[in-house]
Amino acid sequence: MDLIVFFLSFVVILMGCEFFTNGVEWVGKRFKLSEGAVGSVLAAVGTALPETVVPLIAILFIGGDAGHEIGVGAILGAPFMLATLALFVCGLSVFLFMKRRGTKTLHINGQLIRRDLKFFLLAYGLAAVAAVVPPQFDLFKVILGFTLIPLYIVYTIYTLRTGAASCGEGEELKSLYIDGIIRKCTGKSGEPVECPVIADGDGKSIMMPRREPPTVLIILQVLVSLGLIILGANMFVEQIKGIAEVLGINPMILALIIAPIATELPEKFNSLLWIRARKDTFAIGNITGAMVFQSCIPVTIGIVLTGWHLDVSTQTGFLQAAAIGIALLSGLILYKESSHKEIKMSGLMIGGLLYVLYIILVLFNI
Repeated sequence: MDLIVFFLSFVVILMGCEFFTNGVEWVGKRFKLSEGAVGSVLAAVGTALPETVVPLIAILFIGGDAGHEIGVGAILGAPFMLATLALFVCGLSVFLFMKRRGTKTLHINGQLIRRDLKFFLLAYGLAAVAAVVPPQFDLFKVILGFTLIPLYIVYTIYTLRTGAASCGEGEELKSLYIDGIIRKCTGKSGEPVECPVIADGDGKSIMMPRREPPTVLIILQVLVSLGLIILGANMFVEQIKGIAEVLGINPMILALIIAPIATELPEKFNSLLWIRARKDTFAIGNITGAMVFQSCIPVTIGIVLTGWHLDVSTQTGFLQAAAIGIALLSGLILYKESSHKEIKMSGLMIGGLLYVLYIILVLFNI
Protein backbone atom coordinates (compact mmCIF):
# COMPACT_ATOMS: atom_id res chain seq x y z
CA MET A 1 0.00 0.00 0.00
CA ASP A 2 1.28 3.46 -0.96
CA LEU A 3 0.13 6.14 1.51
CA ILE A 4 0.84 8.92 -1.00
CA VAL A 5 -1.43 7.30 -3.60
CA PHE A 6 -3.98 6.60 -0.84
CA PHE A 7 -4.31 10.29 0.07
CA LEU A 8 -3.96 11.40 -3.55
CA SER A 9 -7.04 9.33 -4.39
CA PHE A 10 -9.01 11.37 -1.85
CA VAL A 11 -7.85 14.60 -3.50
CA VAL A 12 -8.80 13.33 -6.97
CA ILE A 13 -12.27 12.25 -5.79
CA LEU A 14 -12.87 15.55 -3.98
CA MET A 15 -11.80 17.56 -7.01
CA GLY A 16 -13.97 15.44 -9.30
CA CYS A 17 -17.01 15.85 -7.02
CA GLU A 18 -16.58 19.63 -6.77
CA PHE A 19 -16.38 19.95 -10.56
CA PHE A 20 -19.24 17.46 -11.02
CA THR A 21 -21.71 19.22 -8.69
CA ASN A 22 -20.91 22.55 -10.34
CA GLY A 23 -21.27 21.09 -13.85
CA VAL A 24 -24.45 19.12 -13.22
CA GLU A 25 -26.17 22.19 -11.73
CA TRP A 26 -25.39 24.06 -14.96
CA VAL A 27 -26.76 21.11 -16.97
CA GLY A 28 -29.99 21.38 -15.00
CA LYS A 29 -30.23 25.12 -15.56
CA ARG A 30 -29.30 25.00 -19.25
CA PHE A 31 -31.85 22.27 -20.09
CA LYS A 32 -34.46 23.50 -17.56
CA LEU A 33 -34.54 20.20 -15.67
CA SER A 34 -36.25 19.79 -12.31
CA GLU A 35 -34.19 19.48 -9.14
CA GLY A 36 -35.39 15.87 -8.86
CA ALA A 37 -34.07 15.07 -12.33
CA VAL A 38 -30.69 16.64 -11.54
CA GLY A 39 -30.24 15.12 -8.08
CA SER A 40 -31.92 11.74 -8.49
CA VAL A 41 -30.98 10.89 -12.09
CA LEU A 42 -28.02 12.84 -13.48
CA ALA A 43 -25.98 13.13 -10.28
CA ALA A 44 -26.98 9.68 -9.00
CA VAL A 45 -26.15 7.78 -12.20
CA GLY A 46 -22.92 9.72 -12.74
CA THR A 47 -21.54 9.07 -9.28
CA ALA A 48 -22.78 5.45 -9.32
CA LEU A 49 -20.40 4.54 -12.14
CA PRO A 50 -17.41 3.58 -9.91
CA GLU A 51 -19.35 1.05 -7.83
CA THR A 52 -20.95 -0.38 -11.00
CA VAL A 53 -17.54 -0.97 -12.58
CA VAL A 54 -16.13 -2.87 -9.57
CA PRO A 55 -18.51 -5.89 -9.68
CA LEU A 56 -18.29 -6.04 -13.49
CA ILE A 57 -14.50 -6.31 -13.31
CA ALA A 58 -14.74 -8.93 -10.54
CA ILE A 59 -17.33 -11.07 -12.36
CA LEU A 60 -15.97 -10.83 -15.92
CA PHE A 61 -12.21 -10.63 -15.39
CA ILE A 62 -11.50 -12.28 -12.03
CA GLY A 63 -14.17 -14.93 -12.58
CA GLY A 64 -14.62 -18.16 -10.66
CA ASP A 65 -16.14 -18.41 -7.20
CA ALA A 66 -13.96 -15.63 -5.83
CA GLY A 67 -14.91 -13.24 -8.64
CA HIS A 68 -18.62 -13.98 -8.25
CA GLU A 69 -18.38 -13.63 -4.48
CA ILE A 70 -16.69 -10.24 -4.76
CA GLY A 71 -19.13 -9.15 -7.47
CA VAL A 72 -22.25 -10.10 -5.51
CA GLY A 73 -20.82 -8.59 -2.33
CA ALA A 74 -20.06 -5.29 -4.10
CA ILE A 75 -23.53 -5.18 -5.67
CA LEU A 76 -25.27 -5.80 -2.34
CA GLY A 77 -22.85 -3.57 -0.46
CA ALA A 78 -23.56 -0.43 -2.52
CA PRO A 79 -27.24 0.06 -1.50
CA PHE A 80 -26.32 -0.95 2.06
CA MET A 81 -23.64 1.76 2.27
CA LEU A 82 -25.92 4.37 0.73
CA ALA A 83 -28.76 3.55 3.12
CA THR A 84 -26.54 3.65 6.20
CA LEU A 85 -23.15 5.36 6.03
CA ALA A 86 -24.05 7.88 3.30
CA LEU A 87 -27.13 9.04 5.22
CA PHE A 88 -25.00 9.31 8.36
CA VAL A 89 -22.55 11.53 6.45
CA CYS A 90 -25.51 13.76 5.52
CA GLY A 91 -26.48 14.03 9.19
CA LEU A 92 -22.87 14.77 10.12
CA SER A 93 -22.73 17.44 7.40
CA VAL A 94 -25.80 19.14 8.84
CA PHE A 95 -24.03 19.23 12.20
CA LEU A 96 -20.74 20.52 10.77
CA PHE A 97 -22.39 23.29 8.73
CA MET A 98 -25.08 24.11 11.31
CA LYS A 99 -23.84 27.67 11.93
CA ARG A 100 -23.26 28.33 8.23
CA ARG A 101 -26.74 27.04 7.33
CA GLY A 102 -28.55 28.49 10.33
CA THR A 103 -30.60 25.31 10.83
CA LYS A 104 -30.33 21.86 12.43
CA THR A 105 -32.48 20.14 9.80
CA LEU A 106 -32.51 19.38 6.08
CA HIS A 107 -35.19 21.21 4.11
CA ILE A 108 -36.30 18.85 1.34
CA ASN A 109 -38.97 18.19 -1.23
CA GLY A 110 -40.42 15.16 0.53
CA GLN A 111 -42.50 14.13 -2.48
CA LEU A 112 -39.40 13.67 -4.61
CA ILE A 113 -37.49 11.74 -1.94
CA ARG A 114 -40.42 9.46 -1.13
CA ARG A 115 -40.84 8.71 -4.85
CA ASP A 116 -37.21 7.56 -5.03
CA LEU A 117 -37.60 5.42 -1.93
CA LYS A 118 -40.76 3.75 -3.26
CA PHE A 119 -38.85 2.58 -6.33
CA PHE A 120 -35.86 1.53 -4.20
CA LEU A 121 -37.93 -0.51 -1.75
CA LEU A 122 -39.73 -2.23 -4.63
CA ALA A 123 -36.58 -2.97 -6.67
CA TYR A 124 -34.38 -4.05 -3.75
CA GLY A 125 -37.27 -6.10 -2.38
CA LEU A 126 -37.43 -7.96 -5.71
CA ALA A 127 -33.65 -8.45 -5.55
CA ALA A 128 -34.04 -10.00 -2.11
CA VAL A 129 -36.79 -12.33 -3.38
CA ALA A 130 -34.56 -13.39 -6.30
CA ALA A 131 -31.72 -14.13 -3.88
CA VAL A 132 -33.76 -16.63 -1.86
CA VAL A 133 -35.34 -18.40 -4.86
CA PRO A 134 -34.07 -22.01 -4.98
CA PRO A 135 -31.48 -22.77 -7.71
CA GLN A 136 -33.94 -25.03 -9.58
CA PHE A 137 -36.08 -21.94 -10.33
CA ASP A 138 -33.31 -20.03 -12.11
CA LEU A 139 -35.58 -19.10 -15.04
CA PHE A 140 -38.01 -17.35 -12.71
CA LYS A 141 -35.08 -15.57 -11.07
CA VAL A 142 -33.75 -14.31 -14.41
CA ILE A 143 -37.21 -13.09 -15.45
CA LEU A 144 -37.50 -11.30 -12.11
CA GLY A 145 -34.09 -9.76 -12.63
CA PHE A 146 -34.90 -8.42 -16.08
CA THR A 147 -37.99 -6.64 -14.75
CA LEU A 148 -35.65 -4.30 -12.86
CA ILE A 149 -34.33 -2.60 -16.03
CA PRO A 150 -37.82 -1.59 -17.28
CA LEU A 151 -38.57 -0.48 -13.71
CA TYR A 152 -35.58 1.87 -13.77
CA ILE A 153 -36.60 3.21 -17.19
CA VAL A 154 -40.07 3.97 -15.81
CA TYR A 155 -38.47 5.68 -12.81
CA THR A 156 -36.20 7.80 -15.03
CA ILE A 157 -39.03 8.89 -17.36
CA TYR A 158 -41.28 9.70 -14.40
CA THR A 159 -38.53 11.68 -12.68
CA LEU A 160 -37.66 13.68 -15.80
CA ARG A 161 -41.31 14.54 -16.44
CA THR A 162 -42.21 15.53 -12.91
CA GLY A 163 -40.65 17.56 -10.16
CA ALA A 164 -40.29 21.06 -8.86
CA ALA A 165 -39.22 24.20 -10.70
CA SER A 166 -36.26 24.11 -13.04
CA CYS A 167 -32.86 23.69 -11.45
CA GLY A 168 -31.13 26.99 -10.80
CA GLU A 169 -34.35 28.96 -11.21
CA GLY A 170 -34.41 31.90 -8.84
CA GLU A 171 -30.90 31.31 -7.52
CA GLU A 172 -27.40 32.25 -8.56
CA LEU A 173 -25.02 29.47 -9.54
CA LYS A 174 -21.26 29.58 -9.25
CA SER A 175 -19.50 30.24 -12.54
CA LEU A 176 -18.64 27.09 -14.46
CA TYR A 177 -15.18 26.17 -13.22
CA ILE A 178 -13.74 25.03 -16.54
CA ASP A 179 -15.02 28.19 -18.21
CA GLY A 180 -13.29 30.30 -15.57
CA ILE A 181 -10.03 28.38 -16.06
CA ILE A 182 -10.15 28.91 -19.84
CA ARG A 183 -10.85 32.64 -19.44
CA LYS A 184 -7.93 33.02 -17.03
CA CYS A 185 -5.59 31.18 -19.36
CA THR A 186 -6.67 33.20 -22.42
CA GLY A 187 -7.01 36.50 -20.59
CA LYS A 188 -10.59 36.95 -21.82
CA SER A 189 -13.41 38.28 -19.66
CA GLY A 190 -16.93 36.98 -19.69
CA GLU A 191 -19.66 38.57 -21.75
CA PRO A 192 -22.02 40.76 -19.67
CA VAL A 193 -25.38 39.08 -19.19
CA GLU A 194 -28.33 39.48 -16.86
CA CYS A 195 -26.93 39.22 -13.36
CA PRO A 196 -27.50 40.34 -9.78
CA VAL A 197 -27.27 44.02 -8.86
CA ILE A 198 -24.86 44.79 -6.02
CA ALA A 199 -23.61 47.95 -4.35
CA ASP A 200 -20.10 49.28 -4.83
CA GLY A 201 -17.98 51.02 -2.20
CA ASP A 202 -19.87 54.31 -2.65
CA GLY A 203 -23.22 52.64 -2.16
CA LYS A 204 -24.13 52.90 -5.85
CA SER A 205 -25.82 50.00 -7.59
CA ILE A 206 -23.77 48.40 -10.36
CA MET A 207 -24.17 45.38 -12.64
CA MET A 208 -21.63 42.59 -12.28
CA PRO A 209 -20.96 40.82 -15.59
CA ARG A 210 -21.17 37.02 -15.50
CA ARG A 211 -20.63 34.75 -18.45
CA GLU A 212 -23.20 32.14 -19.43
CA PRO A 213 -20.95 29.19 -20.38
CA PRO A 214 -21.39 27.40 -23.72
CA THR A 215 -23.23 24.09 -23.55
CA VAL A 216 -20.20 22.22 -24.88
CA LEU A 217 -18.10 23.42 -21.94
CA ILE A 218 -20.80 22.36 -19.46
CA ILE A 219 -20.90 18.84 -20.94
CA LEU A 220 -17.09 18.72 -21.09
CA GLN A 221 -16.78 19.60 -17.39
CA VAL A 222 -19.30 16.91 -16.41
CA LEU A 223 -17.44 14.27 -18.46
CA VAL A 224 -14.02 15.31 -17.14
CA SER A 225 -15.27 15.31 -13.55
CA LEU A 226 -16.77 11.83 -14.00
CA GLY A 227 -13.41 10.66 -15.26
CA LEU A 228 -11.72 12.09 -12.17
CA ILE A 229 -14.28 10.43 -9.88
CA ILE A 230 -13.82 7.01 -11.51
CA LEU A 231 -10.03 7.37 -11.51
CA GLY A 232 -9.93 8.42 -7.85
CA ALA A 233 -12.30 5.64 -6.77
CA ASN A 234 -10.25 3.00 -8.59
CA MET A 235 -7.04 4.32 -6.99
CA PHE A 236 -8.71 4.19 -3.59
CA VAL A 237 -10.04 0.65 -4.11
CA GLU A 238 -6.58 -0.60 -5.11
CA GLN A 239 -5.07 0.81 -1.91
CA ILE A 240 -7.91 -0.60 0.20
CA LYS A 241 -7.25 -4.00 -1.40
CA GLY A 242 -3.65 -3.69 -0.27
CA ILE A 243 -4.81 -3.09 3.31
CA ALA A 244 -7.14 -6.08 3.13
CA GLU A 245 -4.36 -8.34 1.88
CA VAL A 246 -2.01 -7.22 4.64
CA LEU A 247 -4.68 -7.86 7.28
CA GLY A 248 -5.83 -11.10 5.66
CA ILE A 249 -9.48 -10.02 5.33
CA ASN A 250 -11.95 -12.34 3.58
CA PRO A 251 -12.70 -11.22 -0.05
CA MET A 252 -16.43 -11.12 0.68
CA ILE A 253 -15.87 -8.73 3.62
CA LEU A 254 -13.74 -6.59 1.32
CA ALA A 255 -16.49 -6.55 -1.31
CA LEU A 256 -19.39 -6.01 1.06
CA ILE A 257 -17.89 -3.40 3.38
CA ILE A 258 -14.53 -1.98 2.33
CA ALA A 259 -14.92 -1.61 -1.45
CA PRO A 260 -18.31 0.18 -1.25
CA ILE A 261 -16.85 2.66 1.25
CA ALA A 262 -14.43 3.71 -1.47
CA THR A 263 -16.81 3.60 -4.43
CA GLU A 264 -19.60 5.44 -2.56
CA LEU A 265 -17.27 8.36 -1.75
CA PRO A 266 -18.58 10.41 -4.73
CA GLU A 267 -22.16 10.33 -3.43
CA LYS A 268 -21.02 11.17 0.10
CA PHE A 269 -18.83 14.08 -1.00
CA ASN A 270 -21.41 15.41 -3.46
CA SER A 271 -24.09 15.37 -0.77
CA LEU A 272 -21.75 17.08 1.70
CA LEU A 273 -21.05 19.83 -0.85
CA TRP A 274 -24.74 20.34 -1.57
CA ILE A 275 -25.65 20.42 2.13
CA ARG A 276 -22.97 23.06 2.66
CA ALA A 277 -24.58 25.05 -0.18
CA ARG A 278 -28.09 24.58 1.35
CA LYS A 279 -29.27 22.49 -1.63
CA ASP A 280 -30.76 19.77 0.53
CA THR A 281 -33.05 18.08 -2.02
CA PHE A 282 -30.04 17.67 -4.33
CA ALA A 283 -28.05 16.18 -1.44
CA ILE A 284 -30.60 13.55 -0.41
CA GLY A 285 -31.83 12.98 -3.98
CA ASN A 286 -28.26 12.18 -5.01
CA ILE A 287 -28.25 9.34 -2.48
CA THR A 288 -31.82 8.05 -2.94
CA GLY A 289 -31.46 8.21 -6.73
CA ALA A 290 -28.25 6.20 -6.50
CA MET A 291 -30.08 3.69 -4.29
CA VAL A 292 -32.66 3.19 -7.05
CA PHE A 293 -29.96 2.80 -9.70
CA GLN A 294 -27.91 0.38 -7.58
CA SER A 295 -30.95 -1.76 -6.81
CA CYS A 296 -31.85 -2.07 -10.51
CA ILE A 297 -28.93 -2.08 -12.97
CA PRO A 298 -26.08 -3.76 -10.98
CA VAL A 299 -28.55 -6.21 -9.42
CA THR A 300 -29.68 -7.28 -12.89
CA ILE A 301 -26.01 -7.85 -13.79
CA GLY A 302 -25.59 -9.97 -10.65
CA ILE A 303 -28.70 -12.05 -11.27
CA VAL A 304 -27.82 -12.77 -14.91
CA LEU A 305 -24.05 -13.35 -14.55
CA THR A 306 -23.84 -15.08 -11.15
CA GLY A 307 -25.72 -17.69 -9.16
CA TRP A 308 -27.33 -14.93 -7.05
CA HIS A 309 -28.42 -17.25 -4.29
CA LEU A 310 -28.08 -16.55 -0.57
CA ASP A 311 -27.76 -19.51 1.77
CA VAL A 312 -28.34 -17.96 5.20
CA SER A 313 -26.99 -21.10 6.86
CA THR A 314 -23.50 -20.06 5.74
CA GLN A 315 -21.47 -17.20 7.20
CA THR A 316 -21.29 -15.33 3.89
CA GLY A 317 -24.98 -15.77 3.09
CA PHE A 318 -26.03 -14.67 6.56
CA LEU A 319 -23.99 -11.45 6.40
CA GLN A 320 -25.25 -10.64 2.91
CA ALA A 321 -28.85 -11.25 3.98
CA ALA A 322 -28.33 -9.00 7.00
CA ALA A 323 -27.00 -6.24 4.72
CA ILE A 324 -30.13 -6.49 2.56
CA GLY A 325 -32.40 -6.36 5.60
CA ILE A 326 -30.62 -3.34 7.12
CA ALA A 327 -30.70 -1.44 3.81
CA LEU A 328 -34.46 -2.02 3.48
CA LEU A 329 -35.03 -1.03 7.12
CA SER A 330 -33.03 2.19 6.68
CA GLY A 331 -34.96 2.97 3.50
CA LEU A 332 -38.25 2.55 5.36
CA ILE A 333 -37.06 4.86 8.17
CA LEU A 334 -36.02 7.57 5.69
CA TYR A 335 -39.34 7.14 3.86
CA LYS A 336 -41.17 7.91 7.08
CA GLU A 337 -38.88 10.87 7.86
CA SER A 338 -39.41 12.29 4.36
CA SER A 339 -43.14 12.70 4.96
CA HIS A 340 -42.26 16.12 6.38
CA LYS A 341 -40.58 19.10 4.72
CA GLU A 342 -37.66 18.74 7.09
CA ILE A 343 -35.46 15.81 8.08
CA LYS A 344 -33.91 15.99 11.53
CA MET A 345 -30.29 15.07 12.15
CA SER A 346 -31.44 12.16 14.30
CA GLY A 347 -33.31 10.64 11.36
CA LEU A 348 -30.08 10.60 9.35
CA MET A 349 -27.77 9.56 12.18
CA ILE A 350 -29.77 6.32 12.54
CA GLY A 351 -27.98 5.17 9.39
CA GLY A 352 -24.67 5.37 11.26
CA LEU A 353 -26.09 3.36 14.15
CA LEU A 354 -27.30 0.63 11.79
CA TYR A 355 -23.88 0.57 10.12
CA VAL A 356 -22.09 0.16 13.47
CA LEU A 357 -24.47 -2.65 14.45
CA TYR A 358 -23.68 -4.42 11.19
CA ILE A 359 -19.92 -4.05 11.72
CA ILE A 360 -20.34 -5.63 15.17
CA LEU A 361 -22.29 -8.47 13.53
CA VAL A 362 -19.47 -8.95 11.01
CA LEU A 363 -16.80 -8.99 13.73
CA PHE A 364 -18.66 -11.75 15.55
CA ASN A 365 -18.88 -13.83 12.37
CA ILE A 366 -15.33 -13.68 10.98
